[in-house]
Amino acid sequence: MDAFIQSPGDENDDLNDPIKVQNIVQKIRHLKKETVSYAPDAPIINEGESNAFIYVILEGSVQLLKHGQTKASMPVDRFGPGDLLGLTSFWSQQPSFLSSKAITAVNCLRLRNEDVEQLVHEDPAFGKTVHRIFISNLSKRYRRMIALNIKVAELGNALEHEHAQLKQAMQDLESTRNQLVHQEKLATLGQLLAGIAHEINNPCAALNRGVDNLIRILPTLFDTTHVFGKFNQEGRMLTAGMNCPYWSAEEKRSRMHQLLEQYPNIKRPLARRMAQLDEHTFRSLHLPDHGSLADKTIARISNLFDFYEIGNYLRSVQLSSDRIHKLVISLKNYGKHDEATWQMFDLRDGIRDTLTVLNNRLKHYRIQLRLDPIPPIYGSGSELNQVWTNLLINAIQATESGKTIAISTEQTDPHSIMIQFSDAGTGIQPHLLEKIFEANFTTKKSKSDFGLGLGLAISKEIIEKHGGNIQASNRAEGGACFTITLPVRSSQQSVQEHS
Repeated sequence: MDAFIQSPGDENDDLNDPIKVQNIVQKIRHLKKETVSYAPDAPIINEGESNAFIYVILEGSVQLLKHGQTKASMPVDRFGPGDLLGLTSFWSQQPSFLSSKAITAVNCLRLRNEDVEQLVHEDPAFGKTVHRIFISNLSKRYRRMIALNIKVAELGNALEHEHAQLKQAMQDLESTRNQLVHQEKLATLGQLLAGIAHEINNPCAALNRGVDNLIRILPTLFDTTHVFGKFNQEGRMLTAGMNCPYWSAEEKRSRMHQLLEQYPNIKRPLARRMAQLDEHTFRSLHLPDHGSLADKTIARISNLFDFYEIGNYLRSVQLSSDRIHKLVISLKNYGKHDEATWQMFDLRDGIRDTLTVLNNRLKHYRIQLRLDPIPPIYGSGSELNQVWTNLLINAIQATESGKTIAISTEQTDPHSIMIQFSDAGTGIQPHLLEKIFEANFTTKKSKSDFGLGLGLAISKEIIEKHGGNIQASNRAEGGACFTITLPVRSSQQSVQEHS
């Protein structure tokens, strides 16, 4: 009973006067069924059910519960002596919004609507006191609700802050992962290319030596001062084959038709072989201007062309071995893993090496190359080579065969250079111009055209690492253009900034 008399939050004289409160309680006790008791865990009011009472807690603690979406009961508040239960559902005559159960043994004064009305009718002062009790309890609940909302808001802000930190941590982790993948890829690529280049270089060097020796020795065997001087004509044809000019397919056909008209009795295969000769070598055959050729002459010409084609084959082998040698050098330069030791270099060499490495895929396109003189830059050649590779592969995938892919370099001012890669493809949708540089973003979804979305993200990272920037745009005449700007700095400046 003392707990009810000392109800927290009641600051009026009626509730702080023990004698007046005792009179109120005494009047309530004359009503029927005014006092009820509940054992621990016993339900008092059930959520969703009608409630015809107000409960005044005299002793013990009561837990308020609310059913969630999972039907589990969640504690929302706790009432003690002096608090009122069922106040809202009692006055509104609506089903109870919450459930309540006893935590400890609980004693309550239980009032019906008619009980309250009878007490108010018998003693108006009692009615004022009861209203104050109601207002005090409602005020306490309101303060609790505000405090709870503030706490929920603070928890929400803290959760949002933690979510933002977690999101940033995930982005940092993704960036770190991409960088590690990129570095491992570069290291592996450098090792593979170095091994391949070494394996190719040894047989290529032997082939070069053999061809060079054959080209040097064979013509001397047919020299007029040699013991085999009677093969002088064969020697001239061999030399002519090693120095044969380039003829287009149309020029060869035109010369072949002319020879067939000039010498009606020669066959097309022989005319096709004769069409390869330059004017000086053709005159050395001492053929008539026109007319039928004797069978012996035709046989002699066929025999001489065997020597011509031997020379031609030697020249083809020499050109091919030289091309392999250049490819080996490009592979070595392209895969050179020099990240740890940055150096001054001409990035145009890296662009040429990349074109050589991708030649098999680029041969179906017209390559427009305008590499104006630019000063050397300080950086990692192998990393920038990966940028050129990514941009060229994107251009190849976006452009139809036979169209133009253009590459240019220029010094825009004393402190910066600009590199551009443009294609004649479909271009980039305007809303994707910035998004394409994000990690894991790709427009390639089919099995035959699949991408991880890392190429441009890694390219941007490499360019920014070198103090530059990369931008994508659409060309007015169609296609996309990637513009890279890199600073011109001394090695000392770059070392300080890189460190």
